[in-house]
Amino acid sequence: MAPLYPDARSRAELAAGAATNPVFRILLGPLRDSSTIGAIAVWRVSLFAMLAVTVIMAATVTRNVRAPEATGRTELVRSAAVGTSAPLVSAVILATGSAVTTGVLTGVAAAAIGVPAVTAVFVGVQFLAAGLAAVGIAVVVDQVVTASRTALTISAVVLITAYVVRGIGDAVDSASWLTRLSPLGWAERVDPFGNRTALPALACSALFAVGVGLAARIAAGRDLGSGLVHPSPGASTARWPVSPVGVTVRTMGSSLAPWMSGAFAYCLLVGLLTDSVDGLVGDSGGTRSLIENLGGGSVDLVGALIDTVLGIVAIAAAAAAVSVVGHLRDDDRRGRAELLLATAVSPVARVLAAAAVATVVAALVLVLAGAGLVVGSALVGGPGPSAPQVAGAALGQVPPTLAVAAVAFAAYGFGARWVVLGWIAVVADLLLGPLGSLIGAPGWLRDLAPHAQVPARVGAGVPVVPTVVVSIAAVVIVGIGLWALRRRDLT
Repeated sequence: MAPLYPDARSRAELAAGAATNPVFRILLGPLRDSSTIGAIAVWRVSLFAMLAVTVIMAATVTRNVRAPEATGRTELVRSAAVGTSAPLVSAVILATGSAVTTGVLTGVAAAAIGVPAVTAVFVGVQFLAAGLAAVGIAVVVDQVVTASRTALTISAVVLITAYVVRGIGDAVDSASWLTRLSPLGWAERVDPFGNRTALPALACSALFAVGVGLAARIAAGRDLGSGLVHPSPGASTARWPVSPVGVTVRTMGSSLAPWMSGAFAYCLLVGLLTDSVDGLVGDSGGTRSLIENLGGGSVDLVGALIDTVLGIVAIAAAAAAVSVVGHLRDDDRRGRAELLLATAVSPVARVLAAAAVATVVAALVLVLAGAGLVVGSALVGGPGPSAPQVAGAALGQVPPTLAVAAVAFAAYGFGARWVVLGWIAVVADLLLGPLGSLIGAPGWLRDLAPHAQVPARVGAGVPVVPTVVVSIAAVVIVGIGLWALRRRDLT
């Protein structure tokens, strides 16, 4: 961060641009202190990181409340001398401990980059407050909704809505009262680089306490394995011919939709920045150089920004495809795969159906991301590239994205426990592909990343030979996994 804003003048220009641009205030909140690199670094990442932390806290609660009920583990525990609220309390203790740990580590990290000790403590309080609020929301949602995936989706939607409401309150002066309606707005008002007050954190703590108390009351009165809202029974007959692909879509579709909607929403916000990116960067040569290098050295700053965003979204598309393999593993553990394989469906056909769904999902994530960039740029009259150019660049990222996901499918063929290799491949591709030049990875190592071989290039055309090579590699890797799948047991 220091090379980007090396002097007081460059930091003052950043503060002026951030203060006048409503999109920046929606995404990152107000920049209250631009005097130090540490303050700027915390501002750049804190709200995004807080949103991520809240979703993780909600997932932690759901994983330890709903998931054990769905698999029958809670029933076994409750058959002993265990109280009605004990599973809920255990999940809350675990999630609260995670929130405390996150707050402490965040404060330590802030201090390590030069933030004063007292300010770093309040940065940690911000993250702790946001985490506690998320726990209070998630425990109630888990009592209302029966399915764990639906519960997590609803909790995530609530938290993302809170983030957007806070952003509108920060961006529109006449609507600043909206920040008082959002738990993330409360956490933001802790204001480590300004007034430094813990009162908003108490509001988050109160939400946590009320949520836990309400959840315990509901848990004491509901049936084990059910929620206040019961899922409607399915149709007595299938609405379309039953097939492995149809079953895969029905069982995984709801959990894959957030990847697509999230990509569109994120890129829509980035598209809204295209008319002001030059003003925001200003004379900061370091910032301009960073964006252009991440975007492949493009001389067009807007084009480089779009290249960079599409490169990052391509990694998210790969993660969405890998999550399909995670669902295969979950179906194995919960017995749903046995029901499907008891019919005239082979294990290979089941995996190929999942691969087809993963391919479509990855393509849709990229296409919707491109649509978000185009729509956002059009709304503000930005100087972005044309829709066909963006669409071509987005679709050009499909082959390397599937090459990364192929690692997860191959790993599943050797055993469900190896699916984690798919997530390792996603992280490695991110570090060696879009971020390879930033972290200074050697060229020979970067060549191993599919997205380094086929980077996003708006308007430049898709390189034919590397695209063909990574496509063949994806097919071969999946083929190896299918070969291994024929020779192993289901579990």
